[in-house]
Amino acid sequence: MSSTSAPDPESALAWFRIALGDLAGACALADDDGVPPRLAAALAQQAAEKALKAVIALAGIDPPRTHDLVSLALDVRSRGLTIPDAVDLAALSDGLRSGRYPDPDETPTERSVIIDLVAGSRIVLDVVRGHLEANGVELGAGKPSVGPNSSL
Repeated sequence: MSSTSAPDPESALAWFRIALGDLAGACALADDDGVPPRLAAALAQQAAEKALKAVIALAGIDPPRTHDLVSLALDVRSRGLTIPDAVDLAALSDGLRSGRYPDPDETPTERSVIIDLVAGSRIVLDVVRGHLEANGVELGAGKPSVGPNSSL
């Protein structure tokens, strides 16, 4: 990981916009009965992950290459942001595993569980949004993005 000497609001904004896009995708998939629920779980995890990485990027640090939301939450806590206990970060982290590497012997995740994971991800994004805004990041409409250099 590299560090810069100053906060990097542009990088934080890019990560957050990608998180918004992933959350929008998770919400759309969670509402579609024709789509396996595991796909919404994976995108919900990705949205939370990228939002937490926005906080790290704001500090001028390249976010670590990890999908572990619990370790990312510990990192952002040292930067003044605490994720509410109501969000089950371990279950949300597991959403990526089950989404990417489904076990054919595993019972499919119930849609109600997916709805809870998406709600948890939304809470993470709401908390991160407040943190970014409080630290001078201008989110504007907070439109989703498909990549750090996207103009969407």
